[in-house]
Amino acid sequence: MPTIMKISPQGQIRIPKKIMKILKIMPGDYVEVDVENGNALLKPRKLIDPGQGWYWTGQWQKDEAEVDAELDKNEVSPTFQTVEDGLKWLNK
Repeated sequence: MPTIMKISPQGQIRIPKKIMKILKIMPGDYVEVDVENGNALLKPRKLIDPGQGWYWTGQWQKDEAEVDAELDKNEVSPTFQTVEDGLKWLNK
């Protein structure tokens, strides 16, 4: 599926929609460009490590903000010596 693209005077190329769809990239995404054996290789890249993506979900950020607010108000549990003590405190 070779595709020929013209390089603009600014050194830019336009990636056709069909290739963007195959690569699962959208306008504004990033690609890494590497050179291997005289060939340019484009690799889609996300600025957030995929293994850390959960942290940046809306729900996680909301939960983090709630916990930060509780910490600011010193609304934390005491230290428990046993699980049973912790469960009793939770059930109050």
